[in-house]
Amino acid sequence: MITKRNLLCVKKENSLDLGHLLLYKPYKNIVVNFITLATEKNAIDFDPISRAFDGLESISEEMKHYYEALLGITSYYQHSQGGKGKYVEKKISSVTDTCSMNIKLSELPIWLEYPELHRKKGIFTQSGLTSEEKSILRNVDWNWLGREEETTDVGNLLPDNKLVLIELKNRVDTGGTAGRREIWTKKFKKIVELLGSDTKLYEKDNKKFSLAELLQHFNIKNFEIYIGILFNVEGTPATKEGDKQRGFFLQMQKVSEI
Repeated sequence: MITKRNLLCVKKENSLDLGHLLLYKPYKNIVVNFITLATEKNAIDFDPISRAFDGLESISEEMKHYYEALLGITSYYQHSQGGKGKYVEKKISSVTDTCSMNIKLSELPIWLEYPELHRKKGIFTQSGLTSEEKSILRNVDWNWLGREEETTDVGNLLPDNKLVLIELKNRVDTGGTAGRREIWTKKFKKIVELLGSDTKLYEKDNKKFSLAELLQHFNIKNFEIYIGILFNVEGTPATKEGDKQRGFFLQMQKVSEI
């Protein structure tokens, strides 16, 4: 039986539709790094702890490089460097014009003032921007005064003056309950604390703004934050029931009314 394969990386990038275009660079990145990992013995330099943990110190010299390359490739493919997580965020951001990814506290004014450019930069990176668009972002007249940065996977600006931030988990078992709780107790807690604080984080035209004042400046009336779980272990859409069955359920929360 002959199985046809869609070799995305041998296609011309400028001929791809949006769905394949979002996949192209992560796939290319994986292929290029796989070749390096598989053909260069010194491409992966395991630290001593990793070598001991993976059993590499007890393998004979003639086989050690084989196992090191195998473990390196497996680790790389499962790691975020493989591009899977970013692809999901880009795919979600491409669904609607008001959605963007990689929402940093320091770049909130840029997102709120230039939502289309921020979205385009997130999906296609700097290389997808024109010289004029790069100039606009480079010369934005907002200054960041904060000390601690926080970044959320995806954000959306809804028509009823609502700003929504979502931290994504691909599967119900990703990170477990502890990993999700950490989002609320650290990342989201910090954002909520800043929302109720008078600490000045932004400056424009010699006027300083706290987080709440910035949102009011852009007429944001409601602010909500969520954790989004996308799939069950089987690859089907995640449900609360499936989450509870595996012991990973954590009650969702939201913060609203600025």
